[in-house]
Amino acid sequence: MQYKPTNRELNNIHQRLMNGRKEFEQVVTKTMDAVILMSSMDLTLEENVATVEKINTSISTAVDTITKSVELTSNITSEVSKAHENLTTAIIDVSNESAKIIDEIHNCEKELTSISELSTSAISNAREMKTDMHGLLNVIQYMNEAVESIRSISTQTNLLALNASIEASHAGEAGRGFTVVAEEIRKLADKTKSLTGSLGDFLTNIKEASQKSSDSVDITVDELEHINDNIQNVWKITGDNHTSMSNIADSVSSLAAVSEEISSSISELDHQMHNVNKQCQNLKENTNSLAISSQSISELVEPSKKIEKYLDESTKIMGVMAQDAFYMLDNQIILNRLNNAINVHQNWLNTLKEIAQTGKLKVLQTDYTKCGLGHFYYAFKPLNPEVIEIWKGLENKHKTFHLYGTEIISAVRSGHTKELQQIYEKAEVCSEELISDFRLLIQIIESLTEKHICIFEYE
Repeated sequence: MQYKPTNRELNNIHQRLMNGRKEFEQVVTKTMDAVILMSSMDLTLEENVATVEKINTSISTAVDTITKSVELTSNITSEVSKAHENLTTAIIDVSNESAKIIDEIHNCEKELTSISELSTSAISNAREMKTDMHGLLNVIQYMNEAVESIRSISTQTNLLALNASIEASHAGEAGRGFTVVAEEIRKLADKTKSLTGSLGDFLTNIKEASQKSSDSVDITVDELEHINDNIQNVWKITGDNHTSMSNIADSVSSLAAVSEEISSSISELDHQMHNVNKQCQNLKENTNSLAISSQSISELVEPSKKIEKYLDESTKIMGVMAQDAFYMLDNQIILNRLNNAINVHQNWLNTLKEIAQTGKLKVLQTDYTKCGLGHFYYAFKPLNPEVIEIWKGLENKHKTFHLYGTEIISAVRSGHTKELQQIYEKAEVCSEELISDFRLLIQIIESLTEKHICIFEYE
């Protein structure tokens, strides 16, 4: 309303009052922004302090667990290292013993070669002896036949000598000399017969002995051949053992190389365990520092809340002042706050939707007195009849709307994730009603503004 008195002093007072009202509107706007920001900052601080404390506790627990694990691992590593040293020593001993066994097998192979050669030579000699024995038996057989012939001749000679003696006796004195010769011949034949008999017995004994010797030679040859076969088998087994022992020696060498790598890895693991332990100590110190920092941040919450409280009280004082004609706010200030409340409200609903979809908590203002609408709503009381009824109806709807935030947070923390979507859908319905009321209020206030009527005054 234009006011231009002719009195210059009154005109200056009016101008100062108008300027003061504009400045008051700026103070109200900035104070409202400040108190809303402080509420948001307090909520963020409280959430972050709780999160930091939770994380710090988790880290501290993890560090203690890791430290214990590192100590246990270090002890196990030491035991493994000692056991591995013993294993390495055992591997070296096995390697040395394997080398000795290979040498012994090699010597055994040499001995077997000599024995095999001797056995082959003995078999060859035995076979020659067998051939000789068969020749001897043949000679004895010929001798027996000759002895039998001599015996037969001796018998015939004896008969002839006997006949000659008989004939000589018939001849009388003339045949006496012939009788003597015939007798001598007969004696010689008997002696020959006797000798051939003895020689026959002797040859029989020789034949029997030779036959036994021949049989023994046959048995010896068979045994020597069997021994030679066994020697060949032993040779093959020894050769296989030599190959196996060589493979074992190679495996032991490979195992020794792997053992050295394991030993190196164990040493590296032990070194890393010391580093991890050192890092754990550093992390523990950092955790303590973080706990101190968290406590310092926590201590900032109280002064921040006091500032918020003072600002909120200031807005309430300004709300009372706004009903005075000298400090009455322009309707546009209220329209700005309502439009801002709509934007903040929609952002709040989007955050609620994200929590419902993901099941993960985010910073969410659940105190309906400290949100973008709350500080403004409880500080300023419109007096215009067209506005006041709708204004009063906002409180329960706004309060219910924020209670859905408390409900969804509780559901997430208790693990009732199936209820999240239902809670959000209820909040969405409530939101539509609130937005509808906000827009109706804006429409009414804009209409009043066109009529130059302030919502903080009666018609």
